[in-house]
Amino acid sequence: MGIYEWLFIALICAGGAITPGPSVLVIIYINNTKGFLSGIIASLAHGLGIFFYALISIYTLSLIDKNLPFIIPFIQLMGALFLIFFGYEMVFFKTNERNINKNFIIPIKVTDSFFLGLTTSLINPKILIFFTSVFSQFINNDLNDYKKVGIGLLAGIIDTVWYILVSYSVNLPELKKHIIFNQKIIFLFFGIILIIFSIYLVSMSIEYFI
Repeated sequence: MGIYEWLFIALICAGGAITPGPSVLVIIYINNTKGFLSGIIASLAHGLGIFFYALISIYTLSLIDKNLPFIIPFIQLMGALFLIFFGYEMVFFKTNERNINKNFIIPIKVTDSFFLGLTTSLINPKILIFFTSVFSQFINNDLNDYKKVGIGLLAGIIDTVWYILVSYSVNLPELKKHIIFNQKIIFLFFGIILIIFSIYLVSMSIEYFI
């Protein structure tokens, strides 16, 4: 893997992390009810869950590549198409109340910040689908265990840093307003880059079937 592959993975992981979802609500909830330190702990735990999911995805793909290599091109094509759809959603993201699930309720029995942050990432099956789509593009025989763990760490670190920033912004109203005001531009940037690169990935995948 070259520097461009690492940068692409970092970019897509960052785009996935900033996309609004239940995790953001959980981190905000913890910050508002338990304080900034608890938000940091929950962010670290959420990043750990992302690390686990990343490793599961990449090792599963490696196992498939070793035993059923003919399936990988299909996974790569489907993954690239999924990433185009993901990029489309980011480009046309609309900031309104519908993007926030008002019925999302934190279970009362789940009170520990670390456990709550970890659970939030692990119970989301979309994360596994997302990582499978991303990592399927880079599966090859040169991908050793060090690189696999490195990819998992990269995904986990990016996720952790983002949610720490979320925790920080919740405690600084001005910063929070600035992020909300500019999020459309941020999503537009990530979405366009993702779509362009994903179209390239689709063209590469189709070559296998021609």
